[in-house]
Amino acid sequence: MNAAAATGNRPGRQRSEAADQAILAAALDVLAADGYGGLTMAAVIARAGVSSATLYRRWPTKQQLVAAALASLHPEIVDVDTGSLAGDLEAMARSIAQTMTVTRDDLSEHVALELRRNPEFREAVNEKFLVPRLAALGQVLERARRRGELGRPVDPALALSFVSGPLHHRVNVLDKAITPAFVRTTVTAALAALEALAPPR
Repeated sequence: MNAAAATGNRPGRQRSEAADQAILAAALDVLAADGYGGLTMAAVIARAGVSSATLYRRWPTKQQLVAAALASLHPEIVDVDTGSLAGDLEAMARSIAQTMTVTRDDLSEHVALELRRNPEFREAVNEKFLVPRLAALGQVLERARRRGELGRPVDPALALSFVSGPLHHRVNVLDKAITPAFVRTTVTAALAALEALAPPR
């Protein structure tokens, strides 16, 4: 039995992954060259060298396509169970900080402008970036509550502000790098805020 037969439909999956990467890379290039307003699905199809059916089967709308392309630049947020709220928050803060180190300056202005004026695009971006973070942090908070580290449930959206807010401020407002020491400081402050909101049992 040859390798392709032994692995079932792996060649098909590989081709699918190759098409995904080609489409996402093409979308980023067209976005950088033409801006969000100038980006068309036809231009992405031509640059990626795929059929329209291949693109639309994956991303039916322009908003979803661009959001997915932007997400491809960043590693996924990972929920790590370290056994303590402090450890979990530090793992999440490091994960968020890592996503903020992967940038393309040729895209930032186009994206920031469109996010301000296009609610459908903002919703698609939130689906890719915000929703996974809220889900992961929700698991962190629930584990902390079960362990007695928090006395009651805490809104993940509020908690995320404590964790990611200082990181975004440091990068986007102060234009400074996120250091391990700053991550630890952020976690210390976030932990104190959460314990004040929901004192441990």
